[in-house]
Amino acid sequence: MTARLSDPAASRAVLIGIPQYAAGSRLAQLPAVERNITALRDALCDDTVWGLAPASCRVLDGKADTGDIMRAIDTAVQEASDTLLVYYAGHGLLHPDRPTELHLALHDSNEQQMWRALPYAHIRDEVRAAHRRHGLKCAMVLDCCFSGAAVEGGMSARETLLKQAADIDGVCVLTSSAATEVAYSMADEELSAFTGALLHLLRTGVPEAGPVLDFGTVHARLHQSLSSREHAQHPQIGAHNSGERIAVFHNPAYAAPTPHEADRTADVPGPLPATRLFGRERELWELTAEAAQGPGVLVIHGPPGVGKSALAASLYQRLTHHPERHTATPLVLLDDVTDATELNHTAATARDALVIVTSRASLTDAMPPQHVRRYALAPLAVSDAVALMQDISGLTGHDTELAEIAELLSCFPLALLPIAARLRRTPPDLLLDAMRESDRPLQHLHSDDNRVRTAFTVSYEALNDQQKQVLRDCAGHPGPDFDRRSAAVLCQLPPGICGLMLEELVDGGLLQRANGRYAFHDLYRSYSRTTPAEEALRRTSLYLHLRTRLRPAGEDSALTAWRTAALGELRAAARAAREDRWNLATELTCDVAEALHEEERPEEAEEEAEAAYRHAKDHGHGVGVARARAVLARLGAQTAPGRVATAVSAPSATRQEVADELQRAAEAAPEGAAERGRHLMDLAERALAADLVEEALRFQAEARSCVEEAGDTALLAECLVGEAALRIHAGQHPDAAELAQRAARLLDERGDREGAAHAHATAAEALRKAGTLATARHHARLALEHFEAVGTPANLSYAYRLIAKIEWALENHDLARRLMHRSHELRHGPDAEEGPSTQAIAHPSSRAVRMGNRLGDWENPRSMNQGLSG
Repeated sequence: MTARLSDPAASRAVLIGIPQYAAGSRLAQLPAVERNITALRDALCDDTVWGLAPASCRVLDGKADTGDIMRAIDTAVQEASDTLLVYYAGHGLLHPDRPTELHLALHDSNEQQMWRALPYAHIRDEVRAAHRRHGLKCAMVLDCCFSGAAVEGGMSARETLLKQAADIDGVCVLTSSAATEVAYSMADEELSAFTGALLHLLRTGVPEAGPVLDFGTVHARLHQSLSSREHAQHPQIGAHNSGERIAVFHNPAYAAPTPHEADRTADVPGPLPATRLFGRERELWELTAEAAQGPGVLVIHGPPGVGKSALAASLYQRLTHHPERHTATPLVLLDDVTDATELNHTAATARDALVIVTSRASLTDAMPPQHVRRYALAPLAVSDAVALMQDISGLTGHDTELAEIAELLSCFPLALLPIAARLRRTPPDLLLDAMRESDRPLQHLHSDDNRVRTAFTVSYEALNDQQKQVLRDCAGHPGPDFDRRSAAVLCQLPPGICGLMLEELVDGGLLQRANGRYAFHDLYRSYSRTTPAEEALRRTSLYLHLRTRLRPAGEDSALTAWRTAALGELRAAARAAREDRWNLATELTCDVAEALHEEERPEEAEEEAEAAYRHAKDHGHGVGVARARAVLARLGAQTAPGRVATAVSAPSATRQEVADELQRAAEAAPEGAAERGRHLMDLAERALAADLVEEALRFQAEARSCVEEAGDTALLAECLVGEAALRIHAGQHPDAAELAQRAARLLDERGDREGAAHAHATAAEALRKAGTLATARHHARLALEHFEAVGTPANLSYAYRLIAKIEWALENHDLARRLMHRSHELRHGPDAEEGPSTQAIAHPSSRAVRMGNRLGDWENPRSMNQGLSG
């Protein structure tokens, strides 16, 4: 498809440049940025480049704040009807606590106060809305810097930038550099390296390109130019829905062919028909640039049916019929290579040639790596797949139906081509209904199904038996993706061995991998399935595994990162567990709801909690109903942005329903004293989650009586600490102190030093609040003594903080300051981790830890810190 120049009269541009930064910000000054802005504005308003009216190109000065920038973008969105271009040059900052969040530095920004910078997400959301509501084509160009670059005056970008940028659907984002490398703005250069190269390209053009330069072509040429410099950098592009085809630049190097030239070349074979090579312009330009590097091996690899052979043939044709596009290197084309031996033999006998290879595998064992260049080919973009089907079938419109058909077929040309031919005689809505109603999209289209199955089978048969088994086992995973640990549970293999098998499947084109997670191409998943009964049996182990990983996620940064990445998997697993009628489906669904709540996704959390309630209600699961209602009550206390707050009377009614459900669950408790005690402790936790403090206290007291009857001292200590935490929350400090002291004696006798430390700390907290400061100091120092023997820096920090509060109350202010300083050192040292807050003082293995997380702050730590510093 030929790119079309965006109409300058119906387009708008917003240019943001921040060259100067406040003294003390530790951000380098970037004088080239100011020159970048001036030169780029002149270029965009030049009729030979784009021809944008000066009034349509808004330039923000270096003092612009977040509000100025967002208002300028919003105004441009309202005025434009064709294309929106946003350019930013300056420092890029990554949030220290949330390193996946990119911020754009403003004139008063610094790395310690991220609130002074502009979150990239603000612009991303505005651009998303512009594309969705107004149908605008949107392009962003980010020439970002990062102050921690190792080169003086260096401008750096990270992988996060492109990941966030490409998350904008229907637009194109061009960045100045690749992950973790620097993008240079040298002090003696007029412009930054990236913007300078861009403007040079706009002046000189691309001879082999058409009359306009789209962003895909611009990226390919900038990548080629900048990657070959002494200070190399590798611009990146993120695009969805053919965003790389957005074109806002004329190509000054283009010369329209004369009639004589057209006649002279009429008999020369042209490129493959458009029906066979839609949406591959960017790939062709990038591969042409790779070919220009001279002899060697160029491997185009990807899953079966993705279009490798057609692309390689078009590349070969372009290079042989247009020799000016590359060096005079002899060409050899090897299609569908499966054995590296064949490739090594050919390359050895054609050392001066460029060997173009297509393969389903990356052929990593072929030749030394310096002689092999690899190009991974992805499926078509949905918009390109739709355009392909429309071109072959002659259909106009039906974009929604065709897009869904394309997604069901994973946008693989192998499947799209015959379906497009069928669309000449079959209405798209009828074809789509048949595909939805089948186990496999092509199940009832036998010749097409056989064609795709054959392509899959060739790759499948190349696997060994263990790899085949892993593929079949993973096909039953209910989610959109999974990590190697989930796969290991399904396959009953150690995670490391399973991970190696998954990598082999990725290399064979049968799985895809991104950010450590694996996914099937939907088209091929259906050919890997086993029986529903076998899949359901394996999923039971997966459900248990996910519940286990969810429980401690809030206390471990690695598990929290996993939870964030696995939300799609978790929601799909909860849904499948309910469909499979797994006996703990309600509990898993509630766990997922709470995980979504922690991830600040309130609407999805509420959906899961409601699904848990309906499932428990339908299956007569009383405890499950209570748990689900407790989660709903907890979620209902918080109003999501843009939603109307729940009426005041509603929470009260819900709380009463929860209380009734919990009481019925308590009456149905097991017979054994210990089991009944555990059951009541669990109900106390659920009551607390619904803010039913009195019920929680009653259940916990009943649990203590049962556990005392059972004679289980370990469980009794756990129960006592949990009840003490509850009573502190309820303001019953003397009772709490007595319970915690009793727990501490039991744990001291058992030799459980960490448990005793937490129990002594609980007693100290209760006694401090009761005003019995001398005894509180005694227990706090015992807690510190135990933590010094077995605790982590986080626990030690907490103990010092607790003693500091007591000493401050005793008016030993100097000592309190020193103790707080020591606590701060432990919290922020090289091995620091998030320690327990003052309220999280229960034994770490007990339910009371989870209770403590729901009790709310017992006091405002800010006021204590202010007091200690006063």
